[in-house]
Amino acid sequence: MISRKEILEEQLLRENIRRALTVVQKRIDAKESIVRNLVGRLLREAAEVKYDYTSLNLLAHFVKEAVGDPSKPDSNQAFKQAYTDLSSNKENREMFVEFILDLAKEDFQTLDAGEEPLDLNKDFVEKGFDAGEEEEEEETVEPKDTFMKVSVQDLEDADGDVTMEPEEEEEEEEFTLGEDATDQAENDNEEIKKYAREAYKRIGPPLRRYYGQVQKDNTIDEEITIDGKSYGSGEMTEGELFKIFFEKNLKLWADRYEDIFFDNTPDSDFEPGEEEPTVEPAEEPVNDEEPVSDEELDAETFEF
Repeated sequence: MISRKEILEEQLLRENIRRALTVVQKRIDAKESIVRNLVGRLLREAAEVKYDYTSLNLLAHFVKEAVGDPSKPDSNQAFKQAYTDLSSNKENREMFVEFILDLAKEDFQTLDAGEEPLDLNKDFVEKGFDAGEEEEEEETVEPKDTFMKVSVQDLEDADGDVTMEPEEEEEEEEFTLGEDATDQAENDNEEIKKYAREAYKRIGPPLRRYYGQVQKDNTIDEEITIDGKSYGSGEMTEGELFKIFFEKNLKLWADRYEDIFFDNTPDSDFEPGEEEPTVEPAEEPVNDEEPVSDEELDAETFEF
């Protein structure tokens, strides 16, 4: 049977280990904080940040011009203005970002093919990239002469009407529960699409300008890792690098604007008037020995 002294010794050991881990973690956090602050200060003091790849330097210029600029928090880029104007519904803002990404993808494909992108005019806002496609004329089908042999009895059944016009059968109207809700959702979806196209009239031109300067087929001659996926030498091009980080940055800035302008999450889930539950403090173990102080922990080396 375990004695009370052994139990207390085990509790004391656990407490000391816990405190040691806390001290170590605080040191790690402090070092990381120093590094982050140092890097941030160096970036702020630098005249301009330059990346190893031309595509990322061009992307950085585009982001500052059309999406967001940390050095100018009061600026009103096209993406920022359009995103923050959608103040009613977070789902609409999420759809807006996805539609902007889809529009950019269309532009990337057009530019990659060496073709001239569509003018971002009124027709584009109304119809999207389909506005550039010529409407195909519907093929007219000449009616074929058909004959139907009618007997006297058939004529009698039709009350003697020699024209014998066939009666059209009335189609039964189908009704599905939730049809109105589906129609409303589709209408909302179309409205957000149109809103995104209107915003892209301002976002698209600088995106085309900077992406047009990227030497898209230039391969990156070193191994790089993005989101945990490794790309060997020659497996990634400058154009692909631009596209990947364009999407990442657009979503990153959307999250930033969400936190700045729309984060109204309360600190707790308690309703006004409710009594906040109290948490009983845990009983302190009775120790026959004094706990180890932080100063003593600093002077010792722990091996786990």
